[in-house]
Amino acid sequence: MIYLDNAATTEYKPDVVLDAVTDCIKNYSVNANRGTSPKALYLQQKLLETRRKLSLLYHNGDENRVVFTAGCTAALNLAVMGNARRGHVIVSATEHNSVLRPVMQLQKKGFISLSVARPEEGKITAEQIDRLWKKDTWLVCLSHASNVTGTRQDVGEVGRLVRQRNALLLTDCAQSAGYFPLDMQRECVDMAAIGGHKGLHGIQGAGALIFNDRVTPRPVTFGGTGTESSLPYQPDTLPDGLEAGTLPMPAIMAMSAGIDWWLQNREKHAAVMTEMQTLLQQVKNIPHVKTYSSFNQSGITCFNVEGMDSAEVTEALQRQFSITVRGGLHCAPLMHRCLGTFDGGAVRASVSCVTTRAQCFDFLNAVEQIAKYPHSF
Repeated sequence: MIYLDNAATTEYKPDVVLDAVTDCIKNYSVNANRGTSPKALYLQQKLLETRRKLSLLYHNGDENRVVFTAGCTAALNLAVMGNARRGHVIVSATEHNSVLRPVMQLQKKGFISLSVARPEEGKITAEQIDRLWKKDTWLVCLSHASNVTGTRQDVGEVGRLVRQRNALLLTDCAQSAGYFPLDMQRECVDMAAIGGHKGLHGIQGAGALIFNDRVTPRPVTFGGTGTESSLPYQPDTLPDGLEAGTLPMPAIMAMSAGIDWWLQNREKHAAVMTEMQTLLQQVKNIPHVKTYSSFNQSGITCFNVEGMDSAEVTEALQRQFSITVRGGLHCAPLMHRCLGTFDGGAVRASVSCVTTRAQCFDFLNAVEQIAKYPHSF
């Protein structure tokens, strides 16, 4: 099987990640921040090390403002719901449902008014945000890279405007973590959400919300923290107050190992990604194929075959050629409305640092066959 659905979850897990997960499950199946056993203290130290790595990587200025969650979706919900207030919110049409649905829920309840910035040639500009601005705008949501087209946004341009207006900028880094960095200080980002199972090549089950000292989300999950247990209400100590319950330590350890692995190999991986993405982009030269993405660092190529629904193409690639891609709306309906692909969706193929030239050529040949003989599939 050729796996080209890495934008959803990277299939390949490096040995250092597998070793970290196995070691945690086999030898350290205890709770971090609970108790004083050597194993618990070891996990607590590993937890602190991972916070420090993410703080340094994203330049948020305070490792205690790195909060672990069950994934990027949970981190984005914490960012939106944990800061909810009355007023106006601006979101980009490139956002994933993990941003759109929490924001839409606030709008549905009459809590906020909402404006949507639609990309021009894939990009959201500060000028667009400025045109939508209202006197009570308090939050702008801008994904670092689209999970549909892979287009990278100029977060810093928007961030500087948002900072000047004394509002907050939330950036979804699901498609950039492990591919290209984000400097929160330089780019004026207040909150960044990541997951561990995509570009960082970790396992499902852990993400993080990284935020600066301009914002402190309120808890959206309540329960045990291992500290201040006599209090009848959730403590406001960071990060404990935002991490109720048992943390997913195997997934966090995988994330930590994945960060190290990426930092040690990122130049080599970037070169491979560039070559494979360049090859995949040649799908645009196949007759009867329409593409919606240009070259990008996230490794995403989005396209359709004339006369076929994206689900039909996806099924044909899997059934006839054993190539795994993703069709449909990719949980980003507003982006597909902008592309004109809302009704039938689009096909997304996404490479990783272990994708090979042979796999890319097999993919291109398969799409060419499907486009040439659509009624045969």
